[in-house]
Amino acid sequence: MRHKFNILNRTMLFLLGLVTASIVVSCVGDELFRDELPDSNSKADTVFPEANFSYASSSEDFRMINFTNLSSEALTFAWDFGGGNTSTEQDPTFTFEAGEGTYPVTLTATDGGGVSGTVTIDVIVVEGPFQPIILEPGFEDDTLPEGGGDGRDSWRNNALGGVIQITGSPVTFGDQGAKLPVPAGDRIGYQEITVDPETNYDLSFWYTMLSGSSDPSLTVSVLGVTQNGGTFETREDVATGTIASITVTDDSEPDVYVQQKLSFNSGTNNTVAIYFTNGGVEARLDDFTIEVGAEGAVPPSAGFDAVQSEVNFLEYAFTNSSTNAISYMWDFGDGNTSTEESPTHVYAEAAEYTVTLTATNESNLSTDLSKTINILAPVTADFTSQVDADDYRTYSFMDASEGAEMLLWEFGDGFQFTGMNPSHTYSEDGTYTVTLTATSITGNTDVATENIVVSQGFVVQVLNGTFDEFTVNTGDNADAWDMTPNETVVDNSGTVVDSPYRPLWRNQDLDTWLQGFYGDGSEQPSSTSDGANGTRGAKLNEIARRLYQVVQVQQGSTYSFSIDTRSEAMGVNTEVFILNTEIVDETGINTSTGDTAVDAYFNITNDFNTDKSVFTTSTFTFTPTTNSIVIYVRALNAVDSSNEVFLDNVVITDN
Repeated sequence: MRHKFNILNRTMLFLLGLVTASIVVSCVGDELFRDELPDSNSKADTVFPEANFSYASSSEDFRMINFTNLSSEALTFAWDFGGGNTSTEQDPTFTFEAGEGTYPVTLTATDGGGVSGTVTIDVIVVEGPFQPIILEPGFEDDTLPEGGGDGRDSWRNNALGGVIQITGSPVTFGDQGAKLPVPAGDRIGYQEITVDPETNYDLSFWYTMLSGSSDPSLTVSVLGVTQNGGTFETREDVATGTIASITVTDDSEPDVYVQQKLSFNSGTNNTVAIYFTNGGVEARLDDFTIEVGAEGAVPPSAGFDAVQSEVNFLEYAFTNSSTNAISYMWDFGDGNTSTEESPTHVYAEAAEYTVTLTATNESNLSTDLSKTINILAPVTADFTSQVDADDYRTYSFMDASEGAEMLLWEFGDGFQFTGMNPSHTYSEDGTYTVTLTATSITGNTDVATENIVVSQGFVVQVLNGTFDEFTVNTGDNADAWDMTPNETVVDNSGTVVDSPYRPLWRNQDLDTWLQGFYGDGSEQPSSTSDGANGTRGAKLNEIARRLYQVVQVQQGSTYSFSIDTRSEAMGVNTEVFILNTEIVDETGINTSTGDTAVDAYFNITNDFNTDKSVFTTSTFTFTPTTNSIVIYVRALNAVDSSNEVFLDNVVITDN
């Protein structure tokens, strides 16, 4: 069941209070308006106030509590602190003179129509150890102590991995959460917080992940910053500096968040870091909180990785990454066990097994971690092709797969073949995607693809102009249009492979210039499900994002360029440049669209439509002055979540 209230500290400048929520909500229902008719040209108000707040003790006096109003859809507020003490301020401060204790505080939030929502929270006033502060704990925009922040600014460590993405659905609290797409470990969250040494803390968070992955896991760790010199630049640094961690694996309900707690002792550290990353699954996080924990020993952290042998697919090596444990019990899921720290185990037959590690510390406290392994014989699909010297429409295909028991060839024109090294003749010219699916003895599959051009003449190839080629990690659909492509992408079988775009172009100079000139940290377009024809497309939602692709053409030939676009607001135009060189800045094209680097320019101003299904097709012709062009598209008035531009179906054809 989704949690309805967010007990967070938005103040950030003060120490957090220990919160136990006893929430009673009353909200006037729709039935009050059942018999009322709205005035002419008016719309009924169906969104009613929801009262909520957080609180924090003052650093000067623990009895002085600063309240932060988190209510929505309200204009006036009535606070009741008990004992006849009240306030109508939005964010009041109140001193509980009696000192330590539990005080029920009630907030009534009322909108302009007189409709109210009420919440009562037990405020605990206690003089205790230092309460750490987590910045942007719910990944919401504008929640830093002095405002601002895009929900993830406090969670960056570029040396360890890419910055987390932001998701608006599903979330547990507020409007945003953190999103970690595949591949595993590509994006991380990292934030240093101040703690008291030798103190127990409980770090809580909410998570969910997509189902169907072979490695549904998400790891949240606490790193000892003080004792490790304060520098974490590699994954080895993270492993060495981990003082506690938890790996979660529940992928049963992707739309429902699950709360998890990690208890740890800060040891000799007065600064620790919260670090998280995902396994081979798209995962989401929301609402981090930290509280001073109970005294006494804390459980150990259980962690391990399983790696299949390259020699014997039935053999697995288990690498233990547990912390604060002195003994280990492994259950391999087939009736066999081990007490080794990092054992190797050979299974009798291929099947799916649940492996459980129980880590125990010197206080005899234990923690379990279970992971499922599905033993499949490995297979790698690969092939080469060669055109017939006497018939340009006939191709020979040579299998280069490893570990394959069955081969399925799909030639891209509706014809298939099962077996080794086929030959195929195409009936007409065109660009075809040849797909080889290799299957191992246990049913494991791998896929290899190659685009071949059947033509006696030169054919222009726009890479992933439909933004639909990647089906596992759909975010990789934008890599064909990134001026600094990633080193790897996830293919349609879920395998991480070398990027087909990285060898073709990488304009780091322009990327750096855009970041400095526009103050925007990303130039890559976003991949979106709101493409034309109900398929995926690209999105420009910030001032520095661009479509960028180097395409080979024939100098002096005339071509038609076509693109589908939709803008969310009037005046958010889209500029299309056909460049004859890879520019290192926009100084020239900002001065004049007739700059020497520009072979053609088209300004799209007629594509505003609130209907997500309606796109405008724009077509123009150009004649390149070189044999290599750059498709360069920008929307300088694009604004995230409001004035975005959606793009799809980029095509160049020979006139």
